[in-house]
Amino acid sequence: MITNVNYFDNDLNDLSALLAEYKFEIQFEKKCGIHDFSNENITNCFNDIFRSFPYEIQTASDYLGFSYYPLELFDLYYEILGYKGKIAHERIEEAKKRFKKTELDTQDTYLILDFVEDYFHSLTYKYDVFLSNARKFHFFVDINNEEVILKNLYNLYQGVLNDKTKQIYLFWGINLTKEISDKILTMLCDFIEQRLLVLNSSININSIQNKLSYKENKRNKIQWLGSQQELCELFYELIKKGWIPDIPYGEKKKNSEYYNRII
Repeated sequence: MITNVNYFDNDLNDLSALLAEYKFEIQFEKKCGIHDFSNENITNCFNDIFRSFPYEIQTASDYLGFSYYPLELFDLYYEILGYKGKIAHERIEEAKKRFKKTELDTQDTYLILDFVEDYFHSLTYKYDVFLSNARKFHFFVDINNEEVILKNLYNLYQGVLNDKTKQIYLFWGINLTKEISDKILTMLCDFIEQRLLVLNSSININSIQNKLSYKENKRNKIQWLGSQQELCELFYELIKKGWIPDIPYGEKKKNSEYYNRII
């Protein structure tokens, strides 16, 4: 049973060592920027990335890459918490300028450690938020049994850990190496094991077969000759004119995959 976040101290030290061993330049990941800086949207998008069980599978990777989207989202979310629910206008303008850039301001690999520490701290003390978000996944519709949800996620994660060609896409907009991703995923499996044992001390974790599917993430893409910002602005104008449906706040992660197929 996990009683506090110190349970993961050794794992976090191991992760820190892995990050220290990475000597290459962090690659810039092209992702859409944030257009809606309302407290509601920032909070919803933050929860989609940093308060959710990952389930998307990608091809195993050997590099680290950051997008400004999760970096800015993380800072903006905590700015809302720290400044009575307000984001300064100057801060929003600064974020908009950063989204127009085509290279990173920082090469700090330890940002990943910050994200993971925050993730497992919240997983330990605010687990109900993660479970609530998991119940919103399309494949868990009408599944209220926590044990069934955790067993299926656990089985999915174990399958990925045992496959050298795959890894879990842990944080949208952040690309991790297979080794680093697997280290974090192993920590997540450990948490699920401890939670399942709390629910049922006689549980057989391996009794549920994995039924979630994997799709190779190599797709044919249409080449966009403009900038990332111009593409985002194009979609914004199409929505504004009513030529395509508006994108609900909670659907940003899904629709981001559509942008990725174009650029």
